[in-house]
Parts: sequence; C-alpha cells; structure tokens
Amino acid sequence: MLIQIKPGEYAGKNVFPDRPGAGWMLYLPFAINAHQVPEAADVIKIMDDKGKAQQGSLIITVAETFDAQNPEHIKKANAIETRLVDQDLLPTNREFVTKF
Repeated sequence: MLIQIKPGEYAGKNVFPDRPGAGWMLYLPFAINAHQVPEAADVIKIMDDKGKAQQGSLIITVAETFDAQNPEHIKKANAIETRLVDQDLLPTNREFVTKF
C-alpha cells in the first residue's frame, strides 16, 4: 500500500518521476525512523492492529499545510525523496505493484 498526500500542483515537481513524491505526507509500508529522514518534520510509526509491531511509517514533510507554490516546501519534499532514494527506502512505482 502506498499513500501520498499532496496538492495537484506538486505533480511534476518531485525528483524521481518513477517513484512516489513526498508532497505533504507519504506513507510507506515498512519501518523508517526519524534518524533516517532528518529533513522530515515528523516520522510517525504506524503499528499493526495489535499495537505490537510497526507495519509502516508516515513521513510528514512540513508541520503546516503543504503549499506547492512555496519553494521551501518543494525543497524539503525533494530533499526527503532524495534521502530516501539514497538509502534505497523509496521503491519505484512498479515495485509497489509487485512487492507490496
């Protein structure tokens, strides 16, 4: 499962066209911690229904409402995308279809 929360104006502004963009929030179906993405405003652990195991991560780009016209917001989202790819933590769109 992949969930991206971003305004329509962010389309085409993400760094990697074959990977999901960070936008305002990005859910990934595996564990990521805040140390792996220091550019993020927050990384929230999503636990399984029993609350025992982490099943995913919600990466929050900026604390306020994301504005695709704000160059700082775009810069931050792009930095998060690049950081995730550098650590092999942002699968391609195709990998989401085959792996997850």
